[in-house]
Amino acid sequence: MEPESVKRFREYLRIKTVHPKPEYWECADFLVAQAKEIGVEHQIIEPVKGKPIVVLKLAGSDPSLKSILLNSHTDVVPVYEEKWNYPPFGAERVLMDNGEYHIYARGAQDMKVTGSCYLEALREIKASGKQLLRNVYAMFVPDEEIGGEDGMGAFVKTQEFKDMNGGFDIDEGGPSPNTTTYSFSEERTLCWVKFTARGNTGHGSQFIEATAIEKILPVIYKLMEIRDESVAELSKFGEAKALQQGHFTSVNLTKLEGGKQANVVPAEYVATFDIRITPDVDCHEFYTMLENLAKENDVELEYIKRGLVNVITDLPDTDPFMIAFNDACKRQGINRVPMIMPGITDARYIREAGIPAIGINPMFNHKLLAHDHDEHIIESEYLRAIKFYVDMIESMGSVSSS
Repeated sequence: MEPESVKRFREYLRIKTVHPKPEYWECADFLVAQAKEIGVEHQIIEPVKGKPIVVLKLAGSDPSLKSILLNSHTDVVPVYEEKWNYPPFGAERVLMDNGEYHIYARGAQDMKVTGSCYLEALREIKASGKQLLRNVYAMFVPDEEIGGEDGMGAFVKTQEFKDMNGGFDIDEGGPSPNTTTYSFSEERTLCWVKFTARGNTGHGSQFIEATAIEKILPVIYKLMEIRDESVAELSKFGEAKALQQGHFTSVNLTKLEGGKQANVVPAEYVATFDIRITPDVDCHEFYTMLENLAKENDVELEYIKRGLVNVITDLPDTDPFMIAFNDACKRQGINRVPMIMPGITDARYIREAGIPAIGINPMFNHKLLAHDHDEHIIESEYLRAIKFYVDMIESMGSVSSS
């Protein structure tokens, strides 16, 4: 028989909060209905019109204490539907040969499973009749998959967010491919950058000097050299390189544009890069390098998006919140290994607001399929994850000092 918590999870997955036109209000309606069923307070905040943020509140006995935040994003990335074996928004529950059920849907791993675990954990705690010491807020925010500026980036600036008096944030992680759980207290800095070169044009049969392509090539070569250096160093870690990826700056040429016709030398070339700067490097020094590179080659530089600060959560194990966090992990059989998040998450906005944040997902033995075809989770691991969050929330919500 299908558990009720799984039915609710599948209902959440069927809401098409997919870019470029996410069904945010349909999602908000679902979350508000969940709040009413659970019996917790709810609030809708709309810092940016059409992009609602839903906050559920499990009231504590001492609201003067700093609260526990549970953050997740509601939006998901687009799909190549023809590449899926199951409808990406069907949330099909499929019995596998090993007797396990898999649930297939876009967002199953990234990250509606975590939001659903929050809902189910709050449901269990509320139904138990327990009242924790601290307020607990579950936040469901939009737009993380497109940078988060209009989602968490806007939310942290509001009075509503400040009034929540956050003391610690549990945030986005990823399921583990084995039985080790990876947690994230820092991440690489996003840098999307565009170089535009303009030069002389003319007939393709001529030896024209100072062309756009001549100017842009040294820029491309230099950045690909940085990429090659990172790849070479990372390869030294062998099978453990996935754990070390965050210590290296990634560089990828994602767009190269220019040219009108085969026999016309282009007057302009544009190269766009997706760069993720390791926290081991000062991002401002890296930006200076990019700016000098552009200047030296007579190329214009435009930052499409970039981070200007990179706050790391670095609390000692003696911190009361960390004691509660680690104790819950131990009780739930979680072997937690800290690592640098190779991508970016909304946790960076919360850290910038002065609140410690750790990303975690306790599910074991999953193929990592975030943004991939046939994204799915293992049902038994989802059910186990709910127990983890119940324990985690009760533990951290009962911290008496910090």
